[in-house]
Amino acid sequence: MLGRGLRGPQMLAFLPAICLAAYWGGGEALLVFCALTTPLLYALTGGFGRLPTDPTRSVGHRQTVESAAQEFLEIAQHNGQTTACFQLGISGLDDIAAGLGETVADEARQLLSARLASMLRETDELFQVGDKRLAILIAPGFRLKLDTLLDLAKRMRDVAEEPLSLSGTTRYVSVSVGIASSLTFGRNATAQQWLSSAAFALDEAIATGGSATRVWSDKLSRQRQSRRDLHHDIITALETGQIQAFFQPQIRVKTGDVVGMEALARWDHPTRGCIAPSEFLQAILDSGQMDRLGQTMLSQALGALQGWDDAGLDVPTVSVNLSGAELRNPDLAAHIATDLDRAGLGPARLVIEVLESVISGDTDDIIRRNLVALADLGCRIDLDDFGTGHASITTLQHFPIQRVKIDQSFVQRADRTDDKRRMLAAILRLTDTLELDALAEGVETIGEHGLLRELDCRFAQGFLFAEPATAADVTEWLRQHQARDAATGGAHLRRVK
Repeated sequence: MLGRGLRGPQMLAFLPAICLAAYWGGGEALLVFCALTTPLLYALTGGFGRLPTDPTRSVGHRQTVESAAQEFLEIAQHNGQTTACFQLGISGLDDIAAGLGETVADEARQLLSARLASMLRETDELFQVGDKRLAILIAPGFRLKLDTLLDLAKRMRDVAEEPLSLSGTTRYVSVSVGIASSLTFGRNATAQQWLSSAAFALDEAIATGGSATRVWSDKLSRQRQSRRDLHHDIITALETGQIQAFFQPQIRVKTGDVVGMEALARWDHPTRGCIAPSEFLQAILDSGQMDRLGQTMLSQALGALQGWDDAGLDVPTVSVNLSGAELRNPDLAAHIATDLDRAGLGPARLVIEVLESVISGDTDDIIRRNLVALADLGCRIDLDDFGTGHASITTLQHFPIQRVKIDQSFVQRADRTDDKRRMLAAILRLTDTLELDALAEGVETIGEHGLLRELDCRFAQGFLFAEPATAADVTEWLRQHQARDAATGGAHLRRVK
């Protein structure tokens, strides 16, 4: 400890005393000599830190990202400096590999690494940490504040997202960034903690969607701990019925008639209250319980539909979202047919919703065969969150899609934004050309509803009509809604909670 205390830039505080002693002992000549040579001798003996004269050569030869990260952390802590780890997630490489081959995808990775390396300093480090991830370590310095890190992340994204010229074609990728600054950690932090924190920040950025950036913080740390806690509770939640199906109506735009209900998973946690899917779906996926969740949602959805039939309420269909893992089950269609038969419901009463990201660029023929089998059975197939993935027109024709659900990002404020209005109109023209129905998600205002009527969108869903609610609450909503329609001839539409 004494040795560490005697090394570092803080020792320059003793230089005036050394020079004064030299002046007293040998006059001005010795004072000048000490002032010039003492710092030089101290630096040459390594007193200012462990970085050599050419730090790039030393750190650049590290075998692993962990060893380089540990080196940077030690230097930063020793010298009172700051270092940062950037983890970059590259989206679009799978599409390049599927279309042009894995060799071209490797070429794309090399181009991206070269671009990023060209904007870094010689003392910084870049590592490939996965097929779709890069780690960049910023060498210790004194001015690595949050604004500087965010600006650097933006420049990294801009450089990486420039068009790629590959095999005579132009391809694009998108980049998400996770950042962990050494300032967030104590002196006992390890390289593994630092790197995993940046990786978790990247996971959060990817979950946000698009070219997002997230910085590791105490809040993110609490979120990670919260998700770990959910992992322990998830089995109990499925066994005790804490996870319930909530339902949101789907409306015919011109008349206000209910054309169906979408089942949405909600977790009624005993201590945390109602938890939305965005908080617990990853925990279910990580714990391998996605099939069980799907079965729970399907069972509750069919049970609710039976209840509405028994109550004399007109709900033509119920929609259930199936994950990619569920759609890869070879026995899926047979299981759903059995569940429908047990509930006494025809297949036409069930709508299967599939995320666009599940089928875009998919090479697993099991998914296509399952969807074809379900369509042949008589179920309807909806493509959910349309516009957020990369599904091509060929993909839409390759799968038995009957209706697309336009993502809310294209719908909200479309009546006030010309660009969104044009985009929404273009999507509706495309669906009309392909002879597909369209349902607009996330409708919240009368203005958005009016625009959908003007653009001849047939179906809509959103808070304007009703928020997701339990089957019992939806039953009361349906009674009020259908009683009002009977009294007015369905001539008006009003939000009812």
